[in-house]
Amino acid sequence: MEITNILLPNIVMLSVYLALGTCGNFFVLMVYAFQMKKQSDERYFIPILAFFDMIATLYLGVHYIFQCFSQTTFSNNILCKTLVFFVANTTYTSVLILSLIAIQRYMKVCKPLKPSMSISMKRTALFLAIILSLLFALILPFVYGTIPYHSIKHGIVGKRCGRLKDGNAFISTLYSVGTGTLVFVTVALLVILYCRIMKKVFRSLKIYKNDRSVDKTDIEKNEEDANCRDIGCSDIEMSETKPDSSVGQQDIKSRPESAVSRNRRIINRRITNKLTFMFFTITTVFILSYIPKVIVLCLEGIHKDFWENLSNSQRPAVTFLYHIFIINNIVNPIIYAFMDIEFRGNAAILLKRMFIKTCFCIGRIQSNV
Repeated sequence: MEITNILLPNIVMLSVYLALGTCGNFFVLMVYAFQMKKQSDERYFIPILAFFDMIATLYLGVHYIFQCFSQTTFSNNILCKTLVFFVANTTYTSVLILSLIAIQRYMKVCKPLKPSMSISMKRTALFLAIILSLLFALILPFVYGTIPYHSIKHGIVGKRCGRLKDGNAFISTLYSVGTGTLVFVTVALLVILYCRIMKKVFRSLKIYKNDRSVDKTDIEKNEEDANCRDIGCSDIEMSETKPDSSVGQQDIKSRPESAVSRNRRIINRRITNKLTFMFFTITTVFILSYIPKVIVLCLEGIHKDFWENLSNSQRPAVTFLYHIFIINNIVNPIIYAFMDIEFRGNAAILLKRMFIKTCFCIGRIQSNV
């Protein structure tokens, strides 16, 4: 009970994580389900990532709150192993989807002349990501379980769910090496891919600034229209879509065809660059939020009595660092709202529709009363 009282700030913080992550990612799914129904090559993985982030936030939040209340009273070994398995599974799935997004962005930005990922390729890659996350998670039940908790400093004796101190040495080493390799490969992959992507993006931005012959006013005018289309469509597909304004149509016809084509390419490049910056921000948050977790896991593996030796002032701080990786599953909806123009517009429309329907329902209820 004493440890639970110490961890009350952490319980409050986890409750905030739970509410923000669940509601935010659920809202992203609603926007894609009711407003952005058209399938987009650029945004294919966004609703999928939002779904797994929602599941991860919901599960991790509830799991760690339960852990805070049972720091020294967790005696069910099978339940402990089961809970840890799903912690790893939900975590690894989100991480691998971020890796898929980085690969897709690299192919889209750095290899524009080569065929992009087809729908079948994306589905196959997603299936492999889910299978790999399951395989990595299967190791955890052999490494974690109920262990005795004996703190001489605080005079507390009990059991908790944690990393086994006297388990199979081979399995423990395999887990440490496997986890370390996964983290290193994932971070290295993301850093290398996004460094090359950002180099390409900055080069294209430089070319855009030097292109004096393009009418920037028309680009801004047409950019909102272009946002509603599939970014990866060809010039032929885009030419089939007629502008809403007759004036704009006359302007386009009066220009040379090469200028119009260049105009569209620049619009597409600008939107692609914005989405690339968005995914780059998401990946940066992922790396920063997982660094404290990895450090605590390393300390936990090196010092067998790591958690028992923490003081009352150290425990909430270390626990906060241990849980901070959940932020990775929470911030994505916020980043979409600020950096994706099309998502922002459709989210505003959905909120307006929800507000009008809510007011209508309230009015009907009041009239019936």
